[in-house]
Amino acid sequence: MGMCLALHSVSDKNIEKILNQPELIWQLIAPDDPEIYQDAIQQIQQPGFLARLFGKKPPAPVEPQQLNLAEGEGVEDDLDKSWHGIHFCLNKTDYDAQPPMDFITVGGLSAGDIDVGYGPARLFHHDTVKTIHQHLSEISTEGLQANYDPQKMDELDIYPNIWKRDSDEGFEYIADYFDNLKTFVEKCVKNKLGMAVYLC
Repeated sequence: MGMCLALHSVSDKNIEKILNQPELIWQLIAPDDPEIYQDAIQQIQQPGFLARLFGKKPPAPVEPQQLNLAEGEGVEDDLDKSWHGIHFCLNKTDYDAQPPMDFITVGGLSAGDIDVGYGPARLFHHDTVKTIHQHLSEISTEGLQANYDPQKMDELDIYPNIWKRDSDEGFEYIADYFDNLKTFVEKCVKNKLGMAVYLC
């Protein structure tokens, strides 16, 4: 299995809704399973053990909402396990980087503390995605390969730690998914959408 990075297109309007009610992230990433969202809403409406023990009032009712995805929203793609290698080849770092090129690993606005796999999803408004697109469009496969350093990547524990073992094939894996990433981001920009990213 392992850790894969998922990508979803989403409008700025729905990003604001998710930031206001993070449980709505389930409507974006699991639209065919509405019970996940309903269960998440029920959980936040139930008082915790200590609150019940000390007779505190239950939390105020939470009004369920709907994202109402427009055309182009909710489109899903992924970077499989290449995400960390792509980040390194873009930035030559393990996690941190100059925003917005830290978008693969740490950037964006967190969708609350809703664990959707390996932590919460991170959200990027359209303007940020547009800037990411501008940066990515300037990077060729050859430019990406210039930063490919299997020994350094293994030293930095760049997931999935296959780089010295796989050598040229490891870069081919990165290059294939880098093309996927560029295509996905370009479509978001054309549709004036932002994106959500998360590890699953």
